[in-house]
Amino acid sequence: MTNSGPTTEEIRNSLKSIIHETMQNGGNAVIEAPTSSGKTYTVSTTNWRDHPEIAGEQPVIMLSGSKKARDSAFEQGKSSSAATKRLRGREDTCPLAWGEYDEGENKVIAPEGMAPSAWFDEMCNTRGHTFSFAHGVFERAYDGDLPCSEDGKCASAEQWDAISQKDGEAHDYDVLHATHMFARVPQLIVDSNVVIDESPDYSVNLPKGRLRESVTSYLGEIDADVSRWADTVTLLRQGALPEGFAESLEDPGREWFRDDSNAHALTPGITRAIATAEERCHNLWVGESEYSYPELIPNRDTPDNNITIRIVFDENNEVRLLQAIPDFEKARSIIGLDAFPTMPLWEGNVLKSLTSKQVVGDEAKHQWRRNTRELRIVQIGDNKNTWTRNGFNEAKVRALVEELRWQHGDDFQTGITSKRFEPQLQEILTDADITTPQTLHLGNEKSLNDFDSEGVGLVAGCISPSSDHIKTWLALLDGDAAPKRECFSDYQGQEWLGPGSSVAMELLNDVQLNHVLQSCGRYARSPEKDDSGATVYVLSNVLPAEWTDKSVDDVTVLGKKQRDILEYLRLNEKVAPSSIEQQLDVTRKYVHDTLNKYTDYPWFKMEETEGHNEPNLYSTERCPSGILDISDTQGVN
Repeated sequence: MTNSGPTTEEIRNSLKSIIHETMQNGGNAVIEAPTSSGKTYTVSTTNWRDHPEIAGEQPVIMLSGSKKARDSAFEQGKSSSAATKRLRGREDTCPLAWGEYDEGENKVIAPEGMAPSAWFDEMCNTRGHTFSFAHGVFERAYDGDLPCSEDGKCASAEQWDAISQKDGEAHDYDVLHATHMFARVPQLIVDSNVVIDESPDYSVNLPKGRLRESVTSYLGEIDADVSRWADTVTLLRQGALPEGFAESLEDPGREWFRDDSNAHALTPGITRAIATAEERCHNLWVGESEYSYPELIPNRDTPDNNITIRIVFDENNEVRLLQAIPDFEKARSIIGLDAFPTMPLWEGNVLKSLTSKQVVGDEAKHQWRRNTRELRIVQIGDNKNTWTRNGFNEAKVRALVEELRWQHGDDFQTGITSKRFEPQLQEILTDADITTPQTLHLGNEKSLNDFDSEGVGLVAGCISPSSDHIKTWLALLDGDAAPKRECFSDYQGQEWLGPGSSVAMELLNDVQLNHVLQSCGRYARSPEKDDSGATVYVLSNVLPAEWTDKSVDDVTVLGKKQRDILEYLRLNEKVAPSSIEQQLDVTRKYVHDTLNKYTDYPWFKMEETEGHNEPNLYSTERCPSGILDISDTQGVN
């Protein structure tokens, strides 16, 4: 390995070796592989059936974090010699579910008089049923005569036929692609080699009222000793639940799941998790239970759909986190792929026994980024610019965008910022004469290649998790730490103290730092190309020093008088200071102080006159809304 760092081929070979070794040994690991090292490509294009000594003659299932990432991985596989298949969700496969028959002359009325797409949302999202069960209910209501099944089967069911293994026959694909949520289908996980691209999130979002009504309905259905959600949680915290209460929580029967509008498929397991919860840090209670989804389709011969339910709630009975973790224990191997893995989240969403493996050392990784990918990162200013919910500095971002357009012209077209302020960034880019600005938001940047061909990029600000979010995860992971500002009233930053502080900082960085790193990684993603390379400007100081190739002073937003002076100079060639003073009604000192600030900028012109008493003359090519010196950053090393 030379001083210029490893080659792309060396990194990709190292990644391949670690994937093969982990899979061959039936291991469970998260592989830290740098952005553009070919994580998705390596798995998607391998002829795994030709390597039974590695895959153990078992399927390779690749789970992606979004439909777009899944489809991209699938297309990579299709372009290779590997045999690939894909599983898609209800809104991709069933026209009833995606809303084609909600209105119009072919309108279909779903059970309970609802529009089909709304009914499927109610059954699957609100009540937690599988799509196959909900689709079966719909079919029976129409005696099997549905517009999505005119040719025999709905496409949502046909896709499963294409991957089903007949007795004694091997699977006929190398890689099966799906999204993270398909991990809750046991047929895909049991004995398979499961590759998870990017950290998954198996939280369940149930509205507060909905969860409480469902638990209360369930307790009433089974005639439990405690009949209400509120009483269950209150008695638990008081240590006064009836003896054996958790063990008495029985199956309510198919009819309750099917017919009660308050029912949810997870409610019995949630209730058991609550009944066995224990108090942890920050007055939070954490419960866990092993649970199987109810089998509501008669005579169906499938593996039990086992999950782990975890719940975190506070002293006010407010649920902070609810999870339904698939049964990854039954997989042959689990391989996580992540450029910046936060191991507490991987362990909390997949398996506690996951280990971490690194493809390349930190220094070599940065050498490869700079010298091979030619991805250069410039930090603007020394402020976090945390714009999660408010604080977006539109004037500063506007001035920065103007400067990037001035320096880079049409090479600059794209930007990334927080979701809340993405529309403002789009507007600013449009105002800078970018006809079709392209933007992403922090938290939605992973595994996307949208900006691969862009030579210049902007990451405007960062986002941060709330202290409550970190406290919730600390409780779930049985750690303990507190924000430093809660210990020292004069400390206003984000730092954590206590035995679990390292975990707390990992959780903080997962949101605040890693999204910025991932955003920078959207650029220069094809190091094998001769024209690979990009410069990304980051308006935040959250990046570690080794990730920053150059730092420049912050943007200085100009006041109205300063802009008036520059605009006057732009409209009038070779202007004397006295003319500015007279025309704009500003003091001589203010004029001279303002002019002296800009003498080093290439767009500002000063012509020295020969006469001893003759004033210098000034003009300018532009009137920026702010000042930023990035003139020497285009070739940063």
